[in-house]
Amino acid sequence: MKKNNNRKTYMIAMIITIMVIIISITIPLRVNKNEVTPVQITQENNGLPKLENFENLYNIVMSNKKNNLDITNIQGESIAKETRDSLNDTTNNLNEDYSSTNIQVQGVDESDIVKTDGEYIYYVANECVQIIKEENKMKLIKKINYEEEEFTPKEIYVTPNKLIVIGLGSKMETDDFRMRDMLYKTNEKTIVKTYNIENKTKPKMERQIVIEGSYLSSRMIDNNIYVISNQYLSTYNFKENIEEMNQDDYKPKYIDTLISKEEQSIEYNDIAYFPESDDISYLTILSFNTNKKEKANIETFLGAGDNIYCSLNNLYIANVKYQYKDEKIYGYYNNYDLNTYIYKFKLENSQAIYLNVGSVPGSILNQFSMDEKDGNFRIATTNNTNFNSDTNVNNLYILDENLNIVGSLENLAKGERIYSVRFMDNRAYMVTFVQTDPLFVIDLSDNLNPVVLGELKIPGYSKYLHPYDETHIIGFGENTITNENGGVITDGMKMALFDVSNPSNPIEMYSQDIGERGTNSEILYNHKALLFLKEKNIIAFPIYIKENVEEYRTNLKFQGAIVYEIDLENGFVEKGKIAHKEIQNEVFEYDYTNFVERMF
Repeated sequence: MKKNNNRKTYMIAMIITIMVIIISITIPLRVNKNEVTPVQITQENNGLPKLENFENLYNIVMSNKKNNLDITNIQGESIAKETRDSLNDTTNNLNEDYSSTNIQVQGVDESDIVKTDGEYIYYVANECVQIIKEENKMKLIKKINYEEEEFTPKEIYVTPNKLIVIGLGSKMETDDFRMRDMLYKTNEKTIVKTYNIENKTKPKMERQIVIEGSYLSSRMIDNNIYVISNQYLSTYNFKENIEEMNQDDYKPKYIDTLISKEEQSIEYNDIAYFPESDDISYLTILSFNTNKKEKANIETFLGAGDNIYCSLNNLYIANVKYQYKDEKIYGYYNNYDLNTYIYKFKLENSQAIYLNVGSVPGSILNQFSMDEKDGNFRIATTNNTNFNSDTNVNNLYILDENLNIVGSLENLAKGERIYSVRFMDNRAYMVTFVQTDPLFVIDLSDNLNPVVLGELKIPGYSKYLHPYDETHIIGFGENTITNENGGVITDGMKMALFDVSNPSNPIEMYSQDIGERGTNSEILYNHKALLFLKEKNIIAFPIYIKENVEEYRTNLKFQGAIVYEIDLENGFVEKGKIAHKEIQNEVFEYDYTNFVERMF
């Protein structure tokens, strides 16, 4: 979509072929000046301990501060960040004659920057939310502006009568709270605004909920919304003498305007603690029903999350933990144990109820590294023991409903790491890479004994896998070439259609190269950017295409959306490109005000 003020041009440009439009344990508690001694704390909520008071929080923070290193000062941060940032037969809505957000689990909606109900389009752009009517032409009927608010809209959900806007804010209601926040905690808020949109021209905000922390992700099931945030607690202001600190400053705050416009505090005896975590953060789960005038459920835990997976019945929050060993070498820790902890919550009546915790060796790539089937949880990880990638191994684990490991497949593709994963019924498809792209087909029908059925090695790699049907899968990734030094560099985008009807012999049926070095698309790191309509044989995504003009120089040749026809007889057939800016002299620079973000 365009992000400029020329709405008329923008509307016309969108209509061509289609519309362009993520557990009593002992812990350190009592403090005597600089000493930390262990005492017991109360266990509640299926064995998960509660903080109970500020003194306990203080001791946990000071203990972690003393015993743990600053992850920003180690070489592994790039690995950790890459891990964190980087279908159950689900695509877009095929029951109506319009598309919906590309999601992971059928019936579990994911927020996005654009939604449609087939008649109206709701779009986040330019610090506002636009409501657009689609008749014979596009008509902007309402713009919800936030220019005078300290609020930045990020993503939305839409129901027949509600518009839910999730965004970021920098303060609560009072200046006094903002000043305390600046002094003691990170200045991040996650804000959820709910509008009644029965009259599309006059949306009415019915409710605003503000929780502290940066927005991690959200899901919506029926009319129940679940929003997860992380709030880092700065240890800089934790003084050596606890008597000098104000305990109220470290209580998480929230506002639910349905109850009160004043800020409320979450008491320490209501905050649970993840014993396995050494993150000095609050993880908050906000949940509420958009159609009920009931107090929102806000659960806060001392801990953090990196990625989430959500089924119709359960929410899983994954958190990667490094446990460093030995002494520093040249100022850095080199050896460590790497594990992913998975926290399971039951979703019931717009509540997220903590159930259990499990762990597996290694770290995950993203939400598609996780899956649930018949009560079992499946997860794929890359594991290593130091910062030498030659030690990488890739694993897949199956956990029971109590998150105990019951089956495992380990030590795949040594020296490589996972680039993409997709779980489909009783199979998993895993792509690893170092110089070629092994696509592993893994049988999960026996939970106790997952096995590799087949493997395909081809140049390049897939960064996102999307089901075409039960026996075919589409890979979106990048081509690779070997340079004169023997290294591997990327050289344009690549799409591939894989036939996995014979799992012992997967085949690349068709492939499509797009552009040269520097060509990129949001689909490579955000699945929501994909439009796939199987019944219409349409596949489309945003892209900017580059060409090589010299050894170290590329030119941008196209910026916009690209549309393909796809079927099993002909593979990929380009049907056209949609751009918001004409190419001048066949070369132009990337324009951030004219890029395409979504198609529907």
